[in-house]
Amino acid sequence: MNKKRIYIVIGCDTDPDRVNFLPNVPTETLGWSGMLEGIPLTKEKVEDIKDSQGNSPVFSWCLRADHQIKEYYGNYNSILELHKPFFLELENSGDEIAWHPHFFKFDEQTQKWYQEFKNIKWQKSMLKNAHAEFLSTFPGRAKSVRMGWDYHNNDTFSTLNDLGVDIDFSGIPSLFIHPKNDSIKSVNFFDWSLSPNHPYYPATSDYRREAVGDERTFKMLEAPNFISQSLLWSLISGLVFAKKMKDVSQIFRALKKPVYWIGITGKTNLFAPIVNQIEGDLKKKDNIFFITYFHPDELIENNSSLYSLQYLYDNLKLLKAKANQLGADIHFIKASEIKTKFM
Repeated sequence: MNKKRIYIVIGCDTDPDRVNFLPNVPTETLGWSGMLEGIPLTKEKVEDIKDSQGNSPVFSWCLRADHQIKEYYGNYNSILELHKPFFLELENSGDEIAWHPHFFKFDEQTQKWYQEFKNIKWQKSMLKNAHAEFLSTFPGRAKSVRMGWDYHNNDTFSTLNDLGVDIDFSGIPSLFIHPKNDSIKSVNFFDWSLSPNHPYYPATSDYRREAVGDERTFKMLEAPNFISQSLLWSLISGLVFAKKMKDVSQIFRALKKPVYWIGITGKTNLFAPIVNQIEGDLKKKDNIFFITYFHPDELIENNSSLYSLQYLYDNLKLLKAKANQLGADIHFIKASEIKTKFM
């Protein structure tokens, strides 16, 4: 009898430093301390953690190439060009160069960046132009994508599919945040309300769900983040979302369809419910894709008590201990490898 397997995929939304999250972040430009300092620290920190094949963790570094980068630096691929040797060194160590495009636009009236979720034509054009410049720096890469704010619609999903992207791992099953109206200029809007807690080929009519029967499917695989379905932790999450969105219906949704998620740099007692979900899922499946992600400014000293490099290390240890307890193998893989393991 073959051992059951847990494939661990660790992505990083390699964003600039967040103002108020790190001290002394410049406001006139973008700071990259988390990326340039935190990533090397992480590679060294986790090197002693080995999977069932004796391999250390690998990472899918989802790099920024989008309109906001172009506005600050002149080109979509400016950050890729500025730090090309740094990223190639990561790739040479076994990691992946992936893509993390945001739909940021600047509002002159409020002097703030916001998420453009209305102008689909602009979204598609931006993705195509940014992707072309990405490939001009790193030909053959960007096969895996994590979207900014986890956001998609059918058109953006179709655009990535047509660009030849193999894997999207933006989804957080069952979760969604909607703007209250189209005039709102804010951030962090997404909709994965119909998505399952496992990789799937979405129906071309709705990226959020698996195709049924003879429905057409996208070639690009959706590989959502691994979630907990604990009712208690879902309720806690629902209360947080209800407060954030000023929408009490989030609490009822949490009770009806339990879901809880936090990234791998989160406090270990908060990450543990997601790890505990593995046991129930392994009873139903031979292979699990444990997909998670973090931000680079969480890897260095920051103003939050919730996120740290030490927590990432401890959570990897927790994952390994859970696998040992269940008699399962763990395999660290890049996001681009999910498709071959899923087939």
